[in-house]
Amino acid sequence: MNQKYIWLVTIVLCISLSGLILVQINFFQSASKIKEEQLALTVSKALDQVVSELERAEKEQIILEGDVSNFNNGTIISSKSSGFSINIPMDFTHEKARLSFYSENKEYNIGEGYLNPEGISGLSKMQSQFNKTLKSGNSRYALIAGQLANSQLSLSERIKMEKLPQLIQEKLRENGIKLNFEYAVKSNNKFEKRSKNYFRNPSFEKYSKQLFPNDFFSNLNFLYIYFPGQQRYMLQSYSLLLPSFILTLVLILSSAFTIFIIFRQKRLSNIKNDFINNMTHEFKTPIATISLASQMLKDNTVTTTASTRDHIAKIINDESRRLTYQVEKVLQMAVFNEVRMKLKLKTISVHKIIQNLLPNFTIRVEDRKGNMYQNIDAEHDLVLADEVHLSNVIANLLDNAIKYCKDAPELSISTRNKNKGIVITITDNGIGISKEDQKMIFERFFRVHTGNVHDVKGFGLGLSYVKKIVDAHNGQVSVDSIPDKGSKFEIYLPLKK
Repeated sequence: MNQKYIWLVTIVLCISLSGLILVQINFFQSASKIKEEQLALTVSKALDQVVSELERAEKEQIILEGDVSNFNNGTIISSKSSGFSINIPMDFTHEKARLSFYSENKEYNIGEGYLNPEGISGLSKMQSQFNKTLKSGNSRYALIAGQLANSQLSLSERIKMEKLPQLIQEKLRENGIKLNFEYAVKSNNKFEKRSKNYFRNPSFEKYSKQLFPNDFFSNLNFLYIYFPGQQRYMLQSYSLLLPSFILTLVLILSSAFTIFIIFRQKRLSNIKNDFINNMTHEFKTPIATISLASQMLKDNTVTTTASTRDHIAKIINDESRRLTYQVEKVLQMAVFNEVRMKLKLKTISVHKIIQNLLPNFTIRVEDRKGNMYQNIDAEHDLVLADEVHLSNVIANLLDNAIKYCKDAPELSISTRNKNKGIVITITDNGIGISKEDQKMIFERFFRVHTGNVHDVKGFGLGLSYVKKIVDAHNGQVSVDSIPDKGSKFEIYLPLKK
């Protein structure tokens, strides 16, 4: 797949996931808002019922204790139980009523105030009501007198405060609200009654409702309540948030993993393409040499002396062996990747393996005017390993150290004991490896870029082979390298117990 299409798919997938998350957030916010509004409406309904119940109880009490009203030069309405009388002028231009107290035929003026338009809608509406109630009997007058008189009483005198919490709870439960609540009753900006923990959570949202809104005199009596557990109650609207969050997270991780795999496969595809190009080049050279040598043997113009035939035969033999080695190397890695290689483990000396390998590599280093150093310092070097594969591991690292040196190679191989094991260290002064490439050099087919893909022979299989063999021996391999300064490879193998 083209790189730009991969990026396009990635961008589309990111936009889609972002949109999904935004839709979910919007959905849960809307659900929370709706639940909050429903709670507010339900609480308002319950408080309306509380207010109505308080008014109904007061009316019942007034009717039971009411007395005959009389009126003279206006309207005088009295309540026997309250001891108050209300003087309402019959002049339609007035909207006030005077509250008086009679004792021993003497009138004591207590107060005067504007009538509540919501309670009686002005004097004209009150007068009309009086005319209608003239025929209804004395109880109606007593009711009006009691209501007008009680409107001047304090709330603690009009409401049985000890029973108010029970009434509020009853109405809330009737409307499906089973939350604990705190309440307060306020009159003219002064608290008449409040629950014990009312001021514990001053920042909580409070619901309010006016008490006795139908009083003939305007009042500032309010009932306040709030729910300490309201936040927890509101969180119930997010009950699906956790599974939704988990599913969304799984989807995001799956998408991210998929994108990672796509990019990884793209990179592996590029690496394999490089591998095929390198392999074609590696195979093409010996094949071309063999083909040329065979043509020389067939060409009659070429002198076929014994020495010439021997030289051509040696060329064919060397190139055939080189080609066979390359094929075996590829096949070996393929087999090793499919099934676990069967190691022939036995007790071997690491120092002995190094000493056997050094002569050949020393010749190659000296041939390029370089130097080979050795510091075989480990006191214990016996390990349980496959001799052939361990030899190939060390040989691969030494071979890379020589191949990737632009100038005269300066190689060093040393050993030391560490944590009940032996550490083999190989350093060089080669081209080095960048930090980015160091993460990939043990991958199959990966080769450090050197400008020209074919300036150094190989398939990118050597270090992958090293990694697999060391892992198979329960060891570790690491690299420390600086570009243009050189590299240091370390192999740790556990000693034989």
